[in-house]
Amino acid sequence: MQHRLLHRFPWFPRRVTRCYIDLVGHRRRLFRTASLLTVILLAQIGPTQAADSSPQSEPPTIRVGTQFVLLDALVENKKSGAPLDTLSAKDFQLSEDGVAQTISYFSHDQLPLSVVFLFDMTETVHAALAPLAQAALQVLGHLKREDEVAVMTFSSRADLMQDFTTNRTLAAEAVRTASWMADVEGTFLDEDMFEAVEQVMKAKEGNRRVLVWLTDGTANEENAFTRATIGQHAPTHLHSQAEAMTRLLQSGAVVSVLVDRTAETYRAITASGPGGTRLGDIDEYARATGGPVLSAGTKEVPENLALLIDQVRARYTLGYKPTAAQSQGKFCKLSLRLSPEFLSKHPEVRKQDLVVMTRSGYYR
Repeated sequence: MQHRLLHRFPWFPRRVTRCYIDLVGHRRRLFRTASLLTVILLAQIGPTQAADSSPQSEPPTIRVGTQFVLLDALVENKKSGAPLDTLSAKDFQLSEDGVAQTISYFSHDQLPLSVVFLFDMTETVHAALAPLAQAALQVLGHLKREDEVAVMTFSSRADLMQDFTTNRTLAAEAVRTASWMADVEGTFLDEDMFEAVEQVMKAKEGNRRVLVWLTDGTANEENAFTRATIGQHAPTHLHSQAEAMTRLLQSGAVVSVLVDRTAETYRAITASGPGGTRLGDIDEYARATGGPVLSAGTKEVPENLALLIDQVRARYTLGYKPTAAQSQGKFCKLSLRLSPEFLSKHPEVRKQDLVVMTRSGYYR
């Protein structure tokens, strides 16, 4: 740990380095192994949690097991980004592998959030870290009391700065620490995603899981050359994109991304050439979970991060029991859309160019 910190900050006195390790080292750890956990969710839902239930003073509790599937969905205007937040269960049409399913649980911003903030430590983002951190601090003040927050940093690996907590002071301290850190390593995004999912899987049972990535959206190839040059502190085993995507879809988490590109970002893309720094990897993960990707310049970061969290809040949570038995490990494709009945009753909605965003499927 001390060697890694000195590698990142060669100007740091060794005595201060040891103090830093004593203060925050207990909050940072790498995730090296993957545990095989239950994929599908089973909820035992009481009468007050049925479809179209009325708002409750306390957030509902979802007990998780194995024959019930939960998914988050956002309905928004494709052009303006404005969410449609007045829908009920009967306004949706849900299918699994082409077979219609009955929605038996429905809520809107009732379940607490488990949010992991992930700060990009790579050199191309250094200039944007301070405003990104400041925006995250502002967002902390708008979360609900029962929402929990974890803080991570990422480059060639993901490091835990603060485990899940409802203590906003601890979370803010971790965010401030991340704001002045830096790394000369590259971005091995597939490994970072896998490790981030391992963390979000530790969220409180029944909470909605959200990964908020604060990044310039770049990633590096993971090969022998990049390992030797910009991945010296990466894990011995690097998880592939397929492994990370599978684990993400197993977790039920939503990937939300705020992209802030610096001048250094564009220089790195231009200089790297084919097979070097690339864009779009994080977008694929967001699309697979139905999560939003917002771009912002430095001045727009606070406003857009707040909008990102608002979009998370505006998501509906739907649950159903699959009608067909499937073998364990099978990927089941989901389709969620507005029902024909709803569209026929509200012809004005057809003109709004609405889009329903949810995860592409799940593993049994």
